[in-house]
Amino acid sequence: MRLTLARFRRDRWSVAAAVVFALVVLVSFAGGPLVSRLEGHNGYDQFPYATNADFRPVGPLTRVPARTTGVYDQYGDLLKPPKGKTTLFVLGADGPLGRDELIRVLDGGKTSLEIAIFAVLVALLIGVPLGTLGGYFGGLIDAIGSRVTETVMAFPLLLFLVFASVQLDRVLDPIGFGWWFPRGVIAEALLIGAFTSFYPTRLVRAQALQLRRAEFIESAEMVGASHWRILRRHLLPHLAPTIIVWAAVAVATNILLEVGLSFIGAGVQVSTATWGSLLAGPWGTILGPQPYNTHDFSAWQTIFPSLAILIAVASLNQLAEGFRRALDPWTQR
Repeated sequence: MRLTLARFRRDRWSVAAAVVFALVVLVSFAGGPLVSRLEGHNGYDQFPYATNADFRPVGPLTRVPARTTGVYDQYGDLLKPPKGKTTLFVLGADGPLGRDELIRVLDGGKTSLEIAIFAVLVALLIGVPLGTLGGYFGGLIDAIGSRVTETVMAFPLLLFLVFASVQLDRVLDPIGFGWWFPRGVIAEALLIGAFTSFYPTRLVRAQALQLRRAEFIESAEMVGASHWRILRRHLLPHLAPTIIVWAAVAVATNILLEVGLSFIGAGVQVSTATWGSLLAGPWGTILGPQPYNTHDFSAWQTIFPSLAILIAVASLNQLAEGFRRALDPWTQR
Protein backbone atom coordinates (compact mmCIF):
# COMPACT_ATOMS: atom_id res chain seq x y z
CA MET A 1 0.00 0.00 0.00
CA ARG A 2 2.83 2.43 0.83
CA LEU A 3 4.50 1.71 -2.50
CA THR A 4 1.22 2.32 -4.30
CA LEU A 5 0.68 5.66 -2.56
CA ALA A 6 4.27 6.67 -3.31
CA ARG A 7 3.80 5.90 -6.99
CA PHE A 8 0.53 7.79 -7.08
CA ARG A 9 2.00 10.88 -5.38
CA ARG A 10 4.76 11.03 -8.00
CA ASP A 11 2.14 11.31 -10.74
CA ARG A 12 1.41 15.05 -10.61
CA TRP A 13 -1.40 14.97 -13.14
CA SER A 14 -3.22 12.25 -11.24
CA VAL A 15 -2.77 14.04 -7.93
CA ALA A 16 -4.15 17.20 -9.52
CA ALA A 17 -7.08 15.18 -10.90
CA ALA A 18 -7.77 13.76 -7.44
CA VAL A 19 -7.80 17.25 -5.95
CA VAL A 20 -10.07 18.57 -8.71
CA PHE A 21 -12.56 15.72 -8.34
CA ALA A 22 -12.55 16.08 -4.55
CA LEU A 23 -13.37 19.77 -5.00
CA VAL A 24 -16.16 18.88 -7.46
CA VAL A 25 -17.70 16.52 -4.91
CA LEU A 26 -17.31 19.01 -2.06
CA VAL A 27 -18.74 21.93 -4.01
CA SER A 28 -21.61 19.84 -5.40
CA PHE A 29 -22.74 18.53 -2.01
CA ALA A 30 -22.05 21.60 0.12
CA GLY A 31 -22.19 24.43 -2.42
CA GLY A 32 -25.94 24.44 -3.05
CA PRO A 33 -27.05 24.92 0.58
CA LEU A 34 -24.24 27.41 1.21
CA VAL A 35 -25.06 29.60 -1.80
CA SER A 36 -28.77 29.36 -1.00
CA ARG A 37 -28.12 30.62 2.52
CA LEU A 38 -25.91 33.47 1.26
CA GLU A 39 -28.29 34.60 -1.48
CA GLY A 40 -31.51 34.03 0.46
CA HIS A 41 -33.20 31.74 -2.09
CA ASN A 42 -32.90 28.17 -3.35
CA GLY A 43 -32.78 26.53 -6.75
CA TYR A 44 -36.56 26.07 -6.91
CA ASP A 45 -37.54 29.71 -6.33
CA GLN A 46 -38.81 31.34 -9.52
CA PHE A 47 -38.06 35.00 -10.27
CA PRO A 48 -40.32 36.51 -12.98
CA TYR A 49 -37.93 39.43 -13.50
CA ALA A 50 -34.99 37.10 -14.24
CA THR A 51 -36.24 36.83 -17.85
CA ASN A 52 -37.14 39.36 -20.51
CA ALA A 53 -40.42 39.69 -22.40
CA ASP A 54 -39.46 36.74 -24.62
CA PHE A 55 -38.63 34.61 -21.53
CA ARG A 56 -34.93 34.77 -22.30
CA PRO A 57 -33.01 34.25 -19.05
CA VAL A 58 -30.62 36.89 -17.81
CA GLY A 59 -26.88 36.33 -18.16
CA PRO A 60 -24.15 35.94 -15.54
CA LEU A 61 -23.51 38.55 -12.84
CA THR A 62 -26.97 40.09 -13.17
CA ARG A 63 -28.92 41.62 -10.33
CA VAL A 64 -32.65 41.00 -10.49
CA PRO A 65 -35.48 42.07 -8.18
CA ALA A 66 -35.77 39.65 -5.28
CA ARG A 67 -39.45 39.01 -6.01
CA THR A 68 -40.88 35.55 -6.60
CA THR A 69 -44.18 37.09 -7.78
CA GLY A 70 -44.48 39.55 -10.63
CA VAL A 71 -46.55 42.68 -11.08
CA TYR A 72 -48.88 42.40 -14.10
CA ASP A 73 -51.18 44.82 -15.89
CA GLN A 74 -54.77 44.20 -16.91
CA TYR A 75 -53.60 42.49 -20.10
CA GLY A 76 -51.36 40.05 -18.27
CA ASP A 77 -48.10 41.72 -19.29
CA LEU A 78 -45.32 41.91 -16.73
CA LEU A 79 -44.79 45.45 -15.46
CA LYS A 80 -41.56 46.95 -14.24
CA PRO A 81 -40.89 45.90 -10.65
CA PRO A 82 -41.14 48.42 -7.85
CA LYS A 83 -37.84 49.49 -6.36
CA GLY A 84 -36.64 47.26 -3.59
CA LYS A 85 -34.24 44.49 -2.66
CA THR A 86 -32.30 42.74 -5.43
CA THR A 87 -30.44 39.44 -5.60
CA LEU A 88 -27.37 38.49 -7.61
CA PHE A 89 -27.55 35.72 -10.18
CA VAL A 90 -23.88 34.77 -10.49
CA LEU A 91 -24.39 32.45 -13.49
CA GLY A 92 -27.65 33.98 -14.64
CA ALA A 93 -31.02 32.26 -14.78
CA ASP A 94 -31.69 28.70 -15.91
CA GLY A 95 -34.58 29.34 -18.31
CA PRO A 96 -38.06 30.85 -18.63
CA LEU A 97 -38.86 30.03 -14.99
CA GLY A 98 -36.10 32.37 -13.81
CA ARG A 99 -34.35 30.08 -11.33
CA ASP A 100 -30.77 30.59 -10.15
CA GLU A 101 -28.44 28.77 -12.57
CA LEU A 102 -25.55 28.57 -10.07
CA ILE A 103 -27.62 26.78 -7.43
CA ARG A 104 -29.18 24.54 -10.08
CA VAL A 105 -25.74 23.51 -11.40
CA LEU A 106 -24.51 22.78 -7.87
CA ASP A 107 -27.63 20.79 -6.94
CA GLY A 108 -27.50 19.06 -10.33
CA GLY A 109 -23.93 18.00 -9.65
CA LYS A 110 -24.96 16.47 -6.34
CA THR A 111 -27.76 14.51 -7.97
CA SER A 112 -25.68 13.34 -10.94
CA LEU A 113 -22.82 12.24 -8.69
CA GLU A 114 -25.25 10.40 -6.40
CA ILE A 115 -26.66 8.50 -9.37
CA ALA A 116 -23.22 7.74 -10.81
CA ILE A 117 -21.57 6.64 -7.54
CA PHE A 118 -24.53 4.67 -6.21
CA ALA A 119 -24.90 2.89 -9.58
CA VAL A 120 -21.23 1.85 -9.41
CA LEU A 121 -21.73 0.45 -5.91
CA VAL A 122 -24.77 -1.53 -7.09
CA ALA A 123 -22.81 -2.88 -10.08
CA LEU A 124 -19.92 -3.91 -7.84
CA LEU A 125 -22.21 -5.60 -5.32
CA ILE A 126 -23.62 -7.70 -8.15
CA GLY A 127 -20.61 -8.12 -10.41
CA VAL A 128 -17.75 -8.78 -7.99
CA PRO A 129 -19.33 -11.81 -6.24
CA LEU A 130 -20.56 -13.28 -9.54
CA GLY A 131 -17.22 -12.81 -11.28
CA THR A 132 -15.13 -13.97 -8.32
CA LEU A 133 -17.15 -17.10 -7.63
CA GLY A 134 -17.47 -17.96 -11.31
CA GLY A 135 -13.76 -17.54 -11.99
CA TYR A 136 -12.64 -19.37 -8.85
CA PHE A 137 -15.04 -22.31 -8.76
CA GLY A 138 -15.88 -22.62 -12.47
CA GLY A 139 -18.31 -25.33 -13.46
CA LEU A 140 -22.06 -24.71 -13.11
CA ILE A 141 -21.63 -21.46 -11.17
CA ASP A 142 -19.45 -19.99 -13.91
CA ALA A 143 -21.78 -21.24 -16.65
CA ILE A 144 -24.87 -19.67 -15.10
CA GLY A 145 -23.13 -16.37 -14.41
CA SER A 146 -21.67 -16.23 -17.92
CA ARG A 147 -25.02 -16.90 -19.59
CA VAL A 148 -26.75 -14.21 -17.54
CA THR A 149 -24.11 -11.57 -18.29
CA GLU A 150 -24.03 -12.47 -21.99
CA THR A 151 -27.81 -12.15 -22.17
CA VAL A 152 -27.72 -8.67 -20.62
CA MET A 153 -24.82 -7.65 -22.88
CA ALA A 154 -26.88 -8.55 -25.95
CA PHE A 155 -29.35 -5.70 -25.34
CA PRO A 156 -28.67 -2.05 -26.31
CA LEU A 157 -27.98 -0.49 -22.92
CA LEU A 158 -29.78 2.84 -23.35
CA LEU A 159 -32.90 1.28 -24.87
CA PHE A 160 -32.92 -1.37 -22.17
CA LEU A 161 -32.71 1.30 -19.46
CA VAL A 162 -35.53 3.30 -21.06
CA PHE A 163 -37.77 0.23 -21.22
CA ALA A 164 -36.97 -0.76 -17.63
CA SER A 165 -37.47 2.77 -16.28
CA VAL A 166 -40.89 3.00 -17.92
CA GLN A 167 -42.02 -0.40 -16.65
CA LEU A 168 -40.69 0.09 -13.09
CA ASP A 169 -41.56 3.79 -12.79
CA ARG A 170 -44.53 3.29 -10.47
CA VAL A 171 -42.58 0.99 -8.15
CA LEU A 172 -39.19 2.67 -7.87
CA ASP A 173 -39.64 6.31 -8.84
CA PRO A 174 -41.54 7.41 -5.68
CA ILE A 175 -38.61 6.31 -3.49
CA GLY A 176 -36.74 9.34 -2.18
CA PHE A 177 -35.35 10.92 0.94
CA GLY A 178 -35.82 14.66 0.64
CA TRP A 179 -32.94 16.85 -0.51
CA TRP A 180 -30.29 14.17 -0.03
CA PHE A 181 -31.85 11.62 -2.38
CA PRO A 182 -34.61 13.23 -4.47
CA ARG A 183 -37.32 11.08 -5.98
CA GLY A 184 -36.09 9.10 -8.95
CA VAL A 185 -32.41 9.13 -7.98
CA ILE A 186 -32.40 5.74 -6.28
CA ALA A 187 -34.51 4.20 -9.04
CA GLU A 188 -32.20 5.43 -11.82
CA ALA A 189 -29.08 4.40 -9.90
CA LEU A 190 -30.47 0.90 -9.28
CA LEU A 191 -31.34 0.47 -12.94
CA ILE A 192 -27.98 1.72 -14.22
CA GLY A 193 -26.10 -0.36 -11.65
CA ALA A 194 -28.05 -3.54 -12.37
CA PHE A 195 -27.72 -3.32 -16.15
CA THR A 196 -24.04 -2.33 -16.13
CA SER A 197 -22.97 -4.97 -13.61
CA PHE A 198 -21.82 -7.26 -16.41
CA TYR A 199 -18.73 -5.05 -16.87
CA PRO A 200 -17.20 -5.80 -13.45
CA THR A 201 -18.48 -9.37 -13.68
CA ARG A 202 -16.52 -10.03 -16.86
CA LEU A 203 -13.41 -8.17 -15.70
CA VAL A 204 -13.26 -9.87 -12.30
CA ARG A 205 -14.03 -13.30 -13.77
CA ALA A 206 -11.22 -13.01 -16.33
CA GLN A 207 -8.67 -12.09 -13.68
CA ALA A 208 -9.95 -14.70 -11.23
CA LEU A 209 -9.49 -17.37 -13.90
CA GLN A 210 -5.85 -16.31 -14.28
CA LEU A 211 -5.21 -16.22 -10.54
CA ARG A 212 -7.01 -19.50 -9.88
CA ARG A 213 -3.91 -21.54 -10.80
CA ALA A 214 -1.35 -19.11 -9.37
CA GLU A 215 1.27 -20.56 -7.08
CA PHE A 216 0.18 -18.66 -3.99
CA ILE A 217 -3.40 -19.96 -4.41
CA GLU A 218 -2.21 -23.55 -4.79
CA SER A 219 0.09 -23.13 -1.78
CA ALA A 220 -2.84 -21.93 0.32
CA GLU A 221 -4.88 -24.94 -0.75
CA MET A 222 -2.02 -27.30 0.12
CA VAL A 223 -1.80 -26.02 3.71
CA GLY A 224 -5.55 -26.57 4.13
CA ALA A 225 -6.91 -23.04 3.77
CA SER A 226 -10.66 -22.94 3.22
CA HIS A 227 -12.22 -21.52 0.06
CA TRP A 228 -13.58 -18.55 2.03
CA ARG A 229 -10.14 -17.74 3.42
CA ILE A 230 -8.53 -18.03 -0.01
CA LEU A 231 -11.15 -15.74 -1.54
CA ARG A 232 -10.95 -13.17 1.26
CA ARG A 233 -7.23 -13.13 2.05
CA HIS A 234 -5.56 -14.06 -1.24
CA LEU A 235 -7.82 -13.56 -4.26
CA LEU A 236 -9.78 -10.36 -3.50
CA PRO A 237 -6.67 -8.26 -2.66
CA HIS A 238 -5.29 -9.08 -6.11
CA LEU A 239 -8.62 -8.17 -7.71
CA ALA A 240 -8.75 -4.79 -5.94
CA PRO A 241 -6.66 -2.87 -8.52
CA THR A 242 -8.97 -3.91 -11.35
CA ILE A 243 -12.05 -3.05 -9.30
CA ILE A 244 -10.72 0.38 -8.26
CA VAL A 245 -9.72 1.40 -11.78
CA TRP A 246 -13.02 0.24 -13.26
CA ALA A 247 -15.01 2.05 -10.55
CA ALA A 248 -13.31 5.37 -11.32
CA VAL A 249 -13.99 4.99 -15.04
CA ALA A 250 -17.54 3.79 -14.40
CA VAL A 251 -18.44 6.88 -12.34
CA ALA A 252 -17.45 9.07 -15.29
CA THR A 253 -19.36 6.83 -17.69
CA ASN A 254 -22.47 6.88 -15.51
CA ILE A 255 -22.44 10.69 -15.43
CA LEU A 256 -22.59 10.68 -19.23
CA LEU A 257 -25.19 7.91 -19.16
CA GLU A 258 -27.39 10.03 -16.87
CA VAL A 259 -27.09 12.89 -19.37
CA GLY A 260 -28.10 10.57 -22.19
CA LEU A 261 -31.14 9.32 -20.29
CA SER A 262 -32.23 12.92 -19.67
CA PHE A 263 -32.13 13.68 -23.40
CA ILE A 264 -34.16 10.54 -24.09
CA GLY A 265 -36.68 11.64 -21.46
CA ALA A 266 -36.12 8.69 -19.11
CA GLY A 267 -34.19 10.46 -16.36
CA VAL A 268 -35.35 11.65 -12.96
CA GLN A 269 -38.38 13.90 -12.65
CA VAL A 270 -38.12 17.24 -14.44
CA SER A 271 -38.23 19.35 -11.26
CA THR A 272 -35.08 17.66 -9.91
CA ALA A 273 -31.89 19.33 -11.09
CA THR A 274 -29.25 17.10 -12.67
CA TRP A 275 -26.53 18.00 -15.13
CA GLY A 276 -28.46 16.04 -17.73
CA SER A 277 -31.78 17.79 -17.09
CA LEU A 278 -30.07 21.20 -17.12
CA LEU A 279 -28.63 20.42 -20.57
CA ALA A 280 -31.89 18.98 -21.84
CA GLY A 281 -33.86 22.01 -20.60
CA PRO A 282 -33.00 24.44 -23.41
CA TRP A 283 -32.87 21.74 -26.11
CA GLY A 284 -35.68 19.39 -25.09
CA THR A 285 -35.75 15.61 -25.46
CA ILE A 286 -35.89 13.28 -28.44
CA LEU A 287 -39.67 13.00 -28.05
CA GLY A 288 -40.11 16.71 -27.42
CA PRO A 289 -37.30 18.72 -29.03
CA GLN A 290 -37.05 22.42 -28.33
CA PRO A 291 -36.67 24.40 -31.58
CA TYR A 292 -33.87 26.96 -31.66
CA ASN A 293 -35.05 30.54 -31.23
CA THR A 294 -32.64 33.47 -31.15
CA HIS A 295 -35.05 35.54 -29.04
CA ASP A 296 -35.24 33.20 -26.03
CA PHE A 297 -32.03 31.18 -26.40
CA SER A 298 -29.14 31.71 -23.98
CA ALA A 299 -25.81 29.93 -24.55
CA TRP A 300 -25.02 30.06 -20.83
CA GLN A 301 -27.66 27.42 -20.13
CA THR A 302 -25.56 24.94 -22.12
CA ILE A 303 -22.06 26.19 -21.32
CA PHE A 304 -22.11 25.97 -17.52
CA PRO A 305 -23.50 22.39 -17.16
CA SER A 306 -21.21 21.25 -19.98
CA LEU A 307 -18.16 22.69 -18.22
CA ALA A 308 -19.15 20.96 -14.98
CA ILE A 309 -19.53 17.62 -16.77
CA LEU A 310 -16.21 18.11 -18.60
CA ILE A 311 -14.29 18.85 -15.40
CA ALA A 312 -15.81 15.90 -13.51
CA VAL A 313 -15.38 13.34 -16.31
CA ALA A 314 -11.87 14.46 -17.30
CA SER A 315 -10.63 14.40 -13.70
CA LEU A 316 -12.13 10.94 -13.14
CA ASN A 317 -10.52 9.53 -16.28
CA GLN A 318 -7.12 10.90 -15.30
CA LEU A 319 -7.63 9.62 -11.76
CA ALA A 320 -8.40 6.14 -13.11
CA GLU A 321 -5.23 6.22 -15.20
CA GLY A 322 -3.23 7.27 -12.15
CA PHE A 323 -4.71 4.41 -10.13
CA ARG A 324 -3.86 1.96 -12.89
CA ARG A 325 -0.23 3.05 -13.04
CA ALA A 326 0.17 3.15 -9.26
CA LEU A 327 -1.37 -0.28 -8.79
CA ASP A 328 0.57 -1.90 -11.63
CA PRO A 329 3.69 -3.60 -10.20
CA TRP A 330 5.42 -3.38 -13.59
CA THR A 331 5.07 0.41 -13.82
CA GLN A 332 8.41 2.12 -14.28
CA ARG A 333 8.89 5.43 -12.48
